[in-house]
Amino acid sequence: MKIKNFSAGPSKIPEIVINQISDDIKDYKNLGYSILELSHRSEAFQEIVNEVKSKIAKLLNLPEEYDIILLQGGATFQNTFIPSNKPSLNGNILFFLSGTWGRKTFNDFQKYFDDKIPHYFLEKNFSENTFKSLQQEREDYIYLTSNETIEGVQVRDFGLFKNKNLIIDMSSDICSYEFEWDNISYVFAGAQKNLGIPGVTICVIKKGFLEDNILTSYLDSHNHINKNSSFNTPPTFSIFVMLKVLNWIEDKGGVKEIERVNKNKAEKLYKYLDKNESVFSLDVPEKYRSLSNIVFNFKDEKQTPIFLDSCVKNGYIGLNGHRSVGGIRVSNYNSIDLLMMEDFISFLDSFVNYK
Repeated sequence: MKIKNFSAGPSKIPEIVINQISDDIKDYKNLGYSILELSHRSEAFQEIVNEVKSKIAKLLNLPEEYDIILLQGGATFQNTFIPSNKPSLNGNILFFLSGTWGRKTFNDFQKYFDDKIPHYFLEKNFSENTFKSLQQEREDYIYLTSNETIEGVQVRDFGLFKNKNLIIDMSSDICSYEFEWDNISYVFAGAQKNLGIPGVTICVIKKGFLEDNILTSYLDSHNHINKNSSFNTPPTFSIFVMLKVLNWIEDKGGVKEIERVNKNKAEKLYKYLDKNESVFSLDVPEKYRSLSNIVFNFKDEKQTPIFLDSCVKNGYIGLNGHRSVGGIRVSNYNSIDLLMMEDFISFLDSFVNYK
């Protein structure tokens, strides 16, 4: 039975990438040893880092005034890394909260600054007036999580926050759609959703955003920039896998084509769910529905565990909603192809009609 992995992360890796990696694990570029053994101080690894940075810049249409660093610690480490390297954010940042991960970052920032930070919530009846109100706030910076994986909420139009400088956690939707950099100061993203495997976090930083500091060595962002992401031993294999996935995205036609396919896949599933609104409940307003994580439930919630059990028995894995909210979550990351999504919709329909 062929397994169809819809996990929210670590997520499915394109089969062609896995095949490429397997060869490099045995012998990398005919060096006579594995990519797993490659020294982070070697010229070969520095080439990998430079190529990763170049690919990210190209795929994201990144202006020249940004630095890219590759760190460990996941997105959660950024809750310490950012405020420690930008102490002037204290009293000069507000949070736009649309789900669980944003709230976790908000709580960490409050602990770090020992201060009550202002915030807005994205709620079911969120209006354009709220965005207008945001523009009137005195703070220069706004934090947001562009895609909340647990709730299935996504904000892709960063122009809604014009006249503010954005700090964005894009862990679950980086390289899945095009966007402008006009008001973005800092983007960070764990790789394990759309760009590879756990272990490496991409940080894209506008020059001049970071401040001088007297931090311990690993926390000091300047060390990572100056040492080209090799200040200490980086997650070499995770960075290598990311390069392979970036190459795959490029071969697919780049982010523009990836976005087109992702929208098509998501729209097919949402259309089916809306058509069967008597069976399914979707709590997210249509305008903010995520293209990356489609979250829903059976109105008869007793059917949910039965369906999820049937999924596993038939080779569909990773579809259970987060333990904090339950329900069903279909992660529609870049690696999920159209056939896989259509196959799932057909399976879901057969379950609905059979019962």
